[in-house]
Order: sequence, then structure tokens, then C-alpha cells
Amino acid sequence: MTSLVALATKDALVLGCDSLGTSTKPLLDPFDLLEFFDSDFKLKKNKNGKPMLKGFSDIWNKRQDIPYSHMTHVSKLFSLSPLEMGVMTTGIASIGDRTVKSLIEEFKSKEPACQDKPKPKNYTVKGIAKKILTHFSQYLESKYPDEKERPELEFILGGYNKQSPIPKIVRIKLPEDEVQDTIKDWGIVFGGQMKEIQRIVFGTDWSNTLKIKRRHIELLRKYRDKINNFLKPKKVSVQIPELTMEEIQELDMFSDKWDLDGFNANWGDLSEQNTIECVDFFVNIMIKSQQFSYGMPTVGGEVHIALITKTDGFRFISREEYRYGEHFVSKETEKMKIATKILKKESTI
Repeated sequence: MTSLVALATKDALVLGCDSLGTSTKPLLDPFDLLEFFDSDFKLKKNKNGKPMLKGFSDIWNKRQDIPYSHMTHVSKLFSLSPLEMGVMTTGIASIGDRTVKSLIEEFKSKEPACQDKPKPKNYTVKGIAKKILTHFSQYLESKYPDEKERPELEFILGGYNKQSPIPKIVRIKLPEDEVQDTIKDWGIVFGGQMKEIQRIVFGTDWSNTLKIKRRHIELLRKYRDKINNFLKPKKVSVQIPELTMEEIQELDMFSDKWDLDGFNANWGDLSEQNTIECVDFFVNIMIKSQQFSYGMPTVGGEVHIALITKTDGFRFISREEYRYGEHFVSKETEKMKIATKILKKESTI
């Protein structure tokens, strides 16, 4: 699990994420099933004499995805240089014996647009996203032939089309095999875990929105019963019927674009420094909220941030390095050394 944030302005695009890797399992507290049993721990029956526990889905719907292992310093943000693009990932860390990181490196080594050669005259963020989708789909389908067993993997890809100065952000979803457009021009996109972020930006999160809708429906039904009970002693034969789901949807408080107050910002005009600090702010909201709440955190560690511009391409803003005690080695420096050795070797062949 992780939190991804991508923020596009008129001048730049900033990508940011945490670095804590978490594996989860669907687990169930036996006490959550007590509603299906009586005081003698025998299955309760409904008025028709059938068990209240209808099937496996009743149990599955009460499970929670609980983290059971942690990995620190996990790489989730990757450069697609020399393209002016970067990609972030959330979901599974490996497909079989291949990590997502190694598969991205393999994609870069095979994709002509990612080579240090004259780039294609025309490439787009969405076009590269479709190629990434195809690359990962073949591994996912090979490892998980049964479509129902395929785990979730999501990418947020951001950058610039060859012929456009305006940044673009798309979402890649597996196993759905979808490349989804996000914002039209400027704005912010989230991926992975974002409950607390949603509450700040949109006024509430998706789970609370569902609770509000359910409460709305419940109050409509209670009010209908109240009116019917009021009319009954007055010998009024008319009964107000229960609303159908279609009628309820028509009365849905969110159906006419009514919404809650949230976070307002003029995203397009943010400076590059403001954008970097804003992305860091949102990632840290998730990190700190999980640090201080009960349960094992699934977002945490150091924040990784990259700045992408049309002129300078992809640049890490966070300090990307290997550490041993007080000794630090830049990851980019090591990559340059490896690339230089390969070039020297090729030139002598």
C-alpha cells in the first residue's frame, strides 16, 4: 500500500510518494460474526426459518485487509528519461520472480523512445502508458492465468507529449487493462491510499460519502413511516409508498453536483517550489495520520519527490542515495558510472 500524489501546473509537474512497502492479508475477527449467532452460538434464523448467514460472501464482506509485513526504502517513483516523464506505482511489488522496479527498467531498455538516441518525432504520455500497460499485462497474465486471481497494480504516469508544453497525467490500472485520463489541464491527482487527503481536498472521503448517502436514504424511509403513522389515526386511507432505488437516486443529495467545501487552490499558477512543498504536504498528511492512528501503518518512510519540466525533463528533488553509516553515495552517480563502463566496453568491441 502507498500514497501517490501528482500535481500539474502551467510550468511543471511534480510527482511524490512514500517509501514504505506493506503486504496485507484479508483477515477476520470472529467476534464480527456474532450477529449471525444466538446466545447458544447456534446460527440465527430469519422469519422464514432460513439461516441468517447465507453464504461465504457474508463472511468475506466483514474481512479487513490487515498489514502483516513491512519493507522500508521501497522504490515507487521512476524516471523515464530521456522522455520528459515519470511513473509511480502502488499495489503489488512483484509479479512472480520479477519486481515492478525491474520490469520498469526492462521496459525502458526495450522502448525506443526511452533510449539515448534521437527520440521519435511524436510521442504522447497516453501512448507510452498504453505500452507500459501491454508490457505489464503479459507478465501478469502469465503469472495469473485465472483473471479472478490477478492482484491489483496501479501506475500514475505524468509528463509531456512531444508536441505539447502542457503536462498530462494518466492512470494505468491492472488487471482492468485500462489507461484512464485524469485532469484536463492543471490540477492534482491521487493514487493508492488517500482517505485523509480526500477529506481535506474534497471535504470528505469516498467511504464517508457512502455513509452520507445511506443515512440520507434511511432518513427518507423514517420520514415516510412518520407521515404514514400520522395519517393512520386520522382515517386517511392513503399510504405513502416506499421509494424505489431509481426514485431515491433522483433525490440523491449528490446527484445535482451539490458538494462539500474542500481545499481550494489555483493549481495552474503555483510556482515550482510551491508545487514541491504542496506534494510533500499531501504525502505527509497520510504518513502522519497513520503514524498517530491505531493499527499498523501502510504509508510511511521517506518521501520521494521528482520535478518534471518540458525543458529539463525528469529530476529527483528528494535525496536519492545509498547510505552506510555516515557514508553516502548518490544513486544517480552510480548509474552514470555503470553507463560509462558499458559505453567503454561497447567501444572496445
